[in-house]
Amino acid sequence: MTTLLTLSRRAAVALAVAAFAAGPVLAADAAKAPVYREYVQGNPKAKVVVIEYASLTCPHCAHFAEADYPLLKKDYIDTGKIKYVFRDFPLDGLGMGAALLARCAPNDRGMTMVDMMFKNQKEWMGSEKPLEVLRGYAQLAGMDSAAVDACLKNEAILKEINDVREKAMTLYKVKSTPTFFVGEDMVEGADYAALKKAIDKAL
Repeated sequence: MTTLLTLSRRAAVALAVAAFAAGPVLAADAAKAPVYREYVQGNPKAKVVVIEYASLTCPHCAHFAEADYPLLKKDYIDTGKIKYVFRDFPLDGLGMGAALLARCAPNDRGMTMVDMMFKNQKEWMGSEKPLEVLRGYAQLAGMDSAAVDACLKNEAILKEINDVREKAMTLYKVKSTPTFFVGEDMVEGADYAALKKAIDKAL
């Protein structure tokens, strides 16, 4: 598990936009700006809801995404047994910037970007200019340079991510990533066996 680091809203914004020139957001641009939406997979009417809280800069989350999520998808999501919800719990400013970009991806490509970021986590986190690498991923997902710049100044999505994170900490007592909830049961860490046990119990 990766434990929570101190992160103020001001620090998150500063780190997220550090590599890009700031500028005013026009009313016309704001009207067509992307909006925050939940990442939901599986059966929306499933009896069991599984929620994952993860940070895109968390190596344990990346391990789960690569090694265990395909099993979860095969066994429970694709079969319609669960509704799966992925929620951002950024541990640092870079994680916040990455989450912002994924949330802005057009045509419901957000989870595709999340998968790409986890798969290539060592590459972009190890780069001297990680946000520039992330900018490239965003462009592959269909965002042009202007859309990337606007995304990293999107206060509405930033607020939603922060609100989800704060609620997770205060109400659900999330303190590390990845953390899963199967109904009301908490499963901490990238332990597929424990997660599978909780899901099977709930089913």
